[in-house]
Order: sequence, then C-alpha cells, then structure tokens
Amino acid sequence: MNQRGDKEYWQLVWNNFKAGDRHAFEIIYSEFIDSLFAYGSKITNNRALLEDAIQDVFIDVYTYGKSLKKPEFLEFYLFKVLRRILFRKLKESRRFEHSVEFQNFFDLKFPVELIEQEKQQLEKKCKMLQLEIQGLNTRNRELLFLKFNSGLTYVEIGQLLNIKPDTAKKRIRRIIRYFHSNLKEKIIDLFALCYTT
Repeated sequence: MNQRGDKEYWQLVWNNFKAGDRHAFEIIYSEFIDSLFAYGSKITNNRALLEDAIQDVFIDVYTYGKSLKKPEFLEFYLFKVLRRILFRKLKESRRFEHSVEFQNFFDLKFPVELIEQEKQQLEKKCKMLQLEIQGLNTRNRELLFLKFNSGLTYVEIGQLLNIKPDTAKKRIRRIIRYFHSNLKEKIIDLFALCYTT
C-alpha cells in the first residue's frame, strides 16, 4: 500500500531512520526506488549509469539525509540529488554538454497500446498528444513529468528547476491550455489514459 501521503506514518519512519533503524531505511528505499528510476530514465537511457546514480542517491540519503528535518520533503530531496548526480555522471562520460542542457534528454513518451476498449480512438488521441509533447522544449517536458508523475509541490518543482513556484504553475497551466485548445479534449483525463512511466 502506498502510504506516501500519510504524514504520521512517514514521521514514524523518519524518526526510526534517524535513530539508526535499518528497516526504516529499507522502507524509504522501497517507496521511492521506482519513482526515481522513472524520473532518471527520462533523462538518460543508459540503464547502468542510472542504476549507479540511484545507488549514489541512497548512499547520500544514508550519509546526509538524517539532517533533513521534515520527511514530507524527502521526495524533493531525492529528485534533486538524483538530478545533480546524473548531470555530473553524464558530463564525466562525455554524453552531456552543459551548453545544451537537456536538449537530447528527458524523453517523455506516451505509449498507445493501453486498453482494448475503444483502442483505435484512444491510440489516435495518444499519438496526437505525443506529437504535441514532442513539440515542447525539454524544460516543459520535464515540468509535465514532475507535475503528473511525482508528489512534488509547485514550490519543490520550482526549487528543483531553479524557477519560481508561480512560474512553474503558470507554465504547466499554459501547456495544458495549449493542449486543450489543439486537441479539443479534457487534457487531464487524456494524460491519465495515455501516460505511463
């Protein structure tokens, strides 16, 4: 059961972790490993490098994470650390140039084979949505991913991307209005149908 939104539960887990409980650390790992992998896989398709980066994230958490005061900020902390580590590793491997930040990364895809019922109609809509997304710049694709595939607040998204929370919120709303105007659909429902990690 996903208890990520249960603050009392996470306060208990976090207190246990800070007290040195190994099982509490394993709970944190189990809860966030999939979302970290999903986020990282949009930045690079180098699985070995990504797995290495995620391992470094949890080493970082184990070493420094106890200094975090509030567990509700944990997902933001993990995303931020993963992003920093991935950029560093990509630069070191000469697969990434800082001057073209995210230009060839953050591949946000919307698969079309999702449900049997009304399959052809849904495929057409998902393909249209995919084309619209491909037309976005990489920062906006990342904004969409963080909005629809994480538990981060606008404040945390803004901090992660070094923009103001209101700017993040306005950009996401602008993208959704643009999609709604072009696709003539309830875009939130379409995201729910088409988007998977």
